[in-house]
Amino acid sequence: MKITIVVVFYKQKPEESKTFQTLKSTLFTKKELLNDIDLILYDNSPVKQDFTPLQYEGIHISYNHDPRNLGIAAAYNHAWSVAKGNGSQWLLLLDHDTVITDKYINEVQNVFDLSENIAAVVPKISCENKMISPVYSHSLRPLQEESPDFGLQERPVMAINSGSLIRVDFLNELNGFNQQFPLDYLDHWLFFEIYARGKRVWVSDVILEHELSVMDYSRVSLKRYQSILDAEFIFYQNYKKELYPSYRTQLAKRFLKQVLTVKNKKIAMYTLKRLFSM
Repeated sequence: MKITIVVVFYKQKPEESKTFQTLKSTLFTKKELLNDIDLILYDNSPVKQDFTPLQYEGIHISYNHDPRNLGIAAAYNHAWSVAKGNGSQWLLLLDHDTVITDKYINEVQNVFDLSENIAAVVPKISCENKMISPVYSHSLRPLQEESPDFGLQERPVMAINSGSLIRVDFLNELNGFNQQFPLDYLDHWLFFEIYARGKRVWVSDVILEHELSVMDYSRVSLKRYQSILDAEFIFYQNYKKELYPSYRTQLAKRFLKQVLTVKNKKIAMYTLKRLFSM
């Protein structure tokens, strides 16, 4: 029973990554598992890192450098292709800043016993002592509502990419990850598709720490904001359509707030442009 793991990096050496460091202290110590693991390190950095996979014995590691920086969808699709080729049943998605625990690795070992109707297994994710994932996906402000409990989720949920185990057969049904969302809202799309196709999500009782990049208007560039807003717009217009009217209202309120509080007025004007394109 094989699992393919992909860790996506950007401008960071693998050995400096919290994810890789904690994989070394947890997964790499379980020698009985390593023959069934393919670990892909996918580096979107402009410059290739000095990394030698062969220094780690007992586990198959590949390092892929892609200076085009096409986002996580391209990295995940590469990993999906590898997973299909090596006969993996599950694909584990990881960012470079998630802290892996022994308890989580033990959970990963048990996914093969789950019903085929379960397309994804996700841990609970905490950032700065606040639970941020998974969340119920019926609202535009899910963090202000109750969080899903442990177990099978009949109500639609959404989880962040990092830490999510996705069934390869389900990805085959989707024909891989949607390139409409190269970076932002890819997780929203993926979990939307799970429930739209009659599948379910299993929430583990494991809690992982993760550093989440929260948008700070004082630091975010106009280009980065445009990327986020474009993906958000596509998702609510074409997928989560029942929330689209509420999203338009929220976007109008966001524009007014940005006019008053955000120094870079080009950000507010882009919000206005998107609002009038609806």
